[in-house]
Formats: sequence, C-alpha cells, structure tokens
Amino acid sequence: MLGRMNDAYFDKLSRRAVAPDSVRAKGPLTDPRTYGVFELPASSGAVRRYRMGNYPIRLIELEQEFKRCKLLFVFRVRSDAVAMAGLLNARDA
Repeated sequence: MLGRMNDAYFDKLSRRAVAPDSVRAKGPLTDPRTYGVFELPASSGAVRRYRMGNYPIRLIELEQEFKRCKLLFVFRVRSDAVAMAGLLNARDA
C-alpha cells in the first residue's frame, strides 16, 4: 500500500498516461516524445525494479540488458514518468 496521499497521487499520475498505440514512432523515439515506465522481472536482481526512459528506445535497452521487461505506462511529460517510477520503487522498498 502506498499510503493515502501517495495512492491519490498514483491515481492522478495514472490518469495522465496515454495508450502506447496512440503515439507514433519516428526513428528510435516517438513524435511527440514520450516516456515509458517499465517493470523489470523480480528475478532480475535490480535494486530499482521500476525504470523510466524515452519510449520505445529505453524498452529495447532494458530488454537487451535484462532479457525482458514490461511497459506499464507511457507519459508525454518526463516528470510524470520520473514521479511514477519513484512511487513504484518506494512502494517496493
């Protein structure tokens, strides 16, 4: 459980996410640029299980490094992706 205040913030951020199929690729990124939040497998041994970065290039990088990962959210604003990854990592701490 994230706690009442963090639950509300999580919900607010979740509503800002966009569907991955609503953005179009332009080279290795999207236009307009988007940022994903990704979940690494529990077996990865990573200290931070939730990562963020430019979508879709960061997804490809994480899959190469950890063999697989799951896209959870796509945001148009980088600070939203940073905040969501932080909330998710804090929940698991």
